[in-house]
Amino acid sequence: MLMRARLPTHDELAEIYAPEYFKASAEDPADGYADYLGDAERHRQTARRRLSLIDRFVPSRGRLLDVGAAAGFFVDEAIGVGWDAEGIDIAAQVVEWGQRELDVPLRVAEVSDVQERGAFAAVTMWDYIEHSLDPAGELARSNELLADGGIVALSTGDLDSVAARVSRSRWHLLTPRHHNFFFSASTLVRLLDRSGFEVVWLGHPGARYSVAHLAYKLDRGARTAVTAAAARRIAGSRVGRYGLPLNLYDIVTVVARKVNPLL
Repeated sequence: MLMRARLPTHDELAEIYAPEYFKASAEDPADGYADYLGDAERHRQTARRRLSLIDRFVPSRGRLLDVGAAAGFFVDEAIGVGWDAEGIDIAAQVVEWGQRELDVPLRVAEVSDVQERGAFAAVTMWDYIEHSLDPAGELARSNELLADGGIVALSTGDLDSVAARVSRSRWHLLTPRHHNFFFSASTLVRLLDRSGFEVVWLGHPGARYSVAHLAYKLDRGARTAVTAAAARRIAGSRVGRYGLPLNLYDIVTVVARKVNPLL
């Protein structure tokens, strides 16, 4: 596991996850999303696949807490299949959008703010733990929030993947302004074990991404005038919304069951 040289303070987080993080502008690309809300259907497709995965490891759908929920697309899909789901995130603007437009239970909060010990059947952290200021602490807190036998499910970049090793400093997930910790599959498994969990599933499933998002990510890696111009043209075109399946096998997904309560 690697971490950035200096972790941001809590006071800096509002600026780091400002609206520009969720929708890039030509003037100030922020190494976040090309258009997070515009890619809603892609997020929903991924959410449905993830829900099918965690259903394999829970006896029944109960309460679910989604950490790093953003606008709440995963929460909305979870409610749609019978979960009593809610989400938390620190980015107030997208939380407010989800509350208003999706009418889902979201709030601006961190894991440490949730007080209901033993209340949840599942805690999810999709593409979140790399943003955390304290991954070990948040997994330990998740252990407390889960009922006996509950699961935590998460995804994050895999530092030991071929794509990460070949790309080195140009790896698309090396965005130190937003990502604080970088894991390999093996270090993640060890961290979960120390946090009272047993891994029951680990894999590198792919996803669908909009052409606009892929062009944006290519530009953020290349950082040339040509790729920047191409990304802007694609973002404004109909083809930019088309979804493509992609798997670089550099994002690891893990489902782990609570086996030991932390005292």
